[in-house]
Formats: sequence, structure tokens, C-alpha cells
Amino acid sequence: MKTLCFIGTTITCGARDRDALGWPGRLTRQLIREGNDVHHYNLGIPGETLPVLAKRAEREAKPRLERVEEALVFIEPGHADLALLKDSRRRTDATTFEAHLTVTMDLLDSMAQVVLVGPTPVIERDALRPCPVTGEMIRYSNTPIAAVSRRMASLADERGILYLDLFTEMQKAPAFAASIDDDPHGIDPGSGGHKLIADYAHAMLAPLMVSEDEAHG
Repeated sequence: MKTLCFIGTTITCGARDRDALGWPGRLTRQLIREGNDVHHYNLGIPGETLPVLAKRAEREAKPRLERVEEALVFIEPGHADLALLKDSRRRTDATTFEAHLTVTMDLLDSMAQVVLVGPTPVIERDALRPCPVTGEMIRYSNTPIAAVSRRMASLADERGILYLDLFTEMQKAPAFAASIDDDPHGIDPGSGGHKLIADYAHAMLAPLMVSEDEAHG
């Protein structure tokens, strides 16, 4: 059996998915229907910043992965880090973001094969809106999100790990934009958006779903 462990934030936990699966649950269901022997853990917490996620990642992943022979662990830093404050600063600056992401990947890499998950595009709103977690007035822009996505792609390439480029892929899909349009912050997708992410992840994961026995047999 292959274990899939998803550590992330709002997109990972499946906010606004009517089926309460999120893209991780939809992906796992699709793999099972195809005959794969898999199960998953969804460790998504809405609104969490990467410095907070980094503190819990090893603690929560270790008991789920330490006696597992085949596993993939997905890391999805969320939009909370990329929110722009009143003075247009990012909530988590680029140096802090990358430092915590690197440490988290280093810790989890010793437990399982890491898959890095990038941010999705947003519907840009003109007005600042209160963050549902902290109450800070924030807005989102695709410009810094695109830059972070490119940097995450480079980090994944340097490590030789799979990167799920959700920004590029979901920008190509009008249905994804439609799925986030009614979200007040223009971020969280409805069920259709989670399905699009799951379908893309499924296509990208195909080479990694081959068991070690099959790969050597």
C-alpha cells in the first residue's frame, strides 16, 4: 500500500468542496478506482502561514510515515503567506518563506518522497478585506503569486522532486476561475476547482504511482 500524506493549508483541506473531499480526497478516490492500493492523510489547516506549518510538519507526518514502506508527502504552502497588507508588503517576506520551506522539505525528505505543491491563481479584488483568521486587512495579487510559483518550481528542480504547478495549470482553465469567483477573497475553489486540481495532480503523479516491485520487475 502507498501512503499519501498532504500537509498544507486551505486548498489542501478542501474548503468549499461540497463533497468534503478536497483535491487530495478526490485524487485518492480516483487512484483507488483505478486499482491502486493507496490511502491518504489530509493534514490541511485553513489560513496557516508557512512558519506555523513548518513547526508542525515533522511532528504530524512522522507517526503516519515512520513504519510505511512506500509514501509520498505533499507540501502546500498556502495563500496566507502571500497576502498583501495595507502597505503592500507580503505577510511572509520572501526570505522567511524560502527558509521555512527549505527546512520543511529537508525534514520530510528523510521520511518520504516529497511533492511540492504551488499556489493557485486568484481573482484579484480592488478592496482590502479582513482575513478570516487574523482580522488583518488584506488583498491578493497574481503578480507575487506567479513569482513565488516560479521560485518554487526552481527549488523543486534543484532537488529533483515533482512540482505541481497549480498557478500555470489553473490559469489555463476558465472553469477554475469560475470556481473561485464567488469566494469573497477570490481564492478558495468550489467543488469544480478541486476536481480540476485533482485531475492535474493525477496526470502528473502517474510515474510515481508505480510500486518499487513493479519498477524493478
